[in-house]
Amino acid sequence: MRVNRFLVPLLVIVTLLGTTFIAQAAGFWSTSGKDSLDLENMSAADIKGWMTLQQVMDGLQVSQEELYAVGGIPLDAPPETALKDLEGVVPDFEISTLREKLPAPANPLDPAAPLEPTPLPQPTATPQLASTPVHTPAITDTHSGDGTGIGPTPLPPGQVLPADQIKGRMTLREVSDQCVVPLDQLLVALNLPLDTNPNVALKDLISQGTLSEVTPVKDAVAKLQAK
Repeated sequence: MRVNRFLVPLLVIVTLLGTTFIAQAAGFWSTSGKDSLDLENMSAADIKGWMTLQQVMDGLQVSQEELYAVGGIPLDAPPETALKDLEGVVPDFEISTLREKLPAPANPLDPAAPLEPTPLPQPTATPQLASTPVHTPAITDTHSGDGTGIGPTPLPPGQVLPADQIKGRMTLREVSDQCVVPLDQLLVALNLPLDTNPNVALKDLISQGTLSEVTPVKDAVAKLQAK
């Protein structure tokens, strides 16, 4: 007897489908996940569209008032209403938003195991270093800008004298050295001959009529320092 080669695969498929349908009808097969949900260990992330409002309240241990307030659900909605039936009916209601807003279930603590208070960190004493007073000698300029005095106070190495600190008692060379400007450029800026004695004090050049006052010297030095 010759058997049709398509008969055996067809019988296998029919047998598998029949088994599945019979298992679903008998309650032994479930693909929706409804029967596998443990309401006692449910979290907000487990909320599904097929769940009813009552199942959410039981699983998350929240009151009806709290659930309805969080989801913006009308108070006349029956607790047996499925969440998916509320979408599109209740304005701005979304299951994903409900998952984010609902709190985690309250797990009662075991009264036999009281919580131990967490000890606060003890402040650590920071040793205070004895501060040693540093004596900084005050630099007092005993000379005025009227051309009196015996000479300028030497500057510390590397320090440049600002143009506005030039005094009439200073010589052209001292201005050049302490303000760090080339002497020849300073003479040109003051319209003085290049053979002018650089050791002559500014007050003497003013008294001779070569310079009108100290201000032009300050202006010339400030321009040279700005280059």
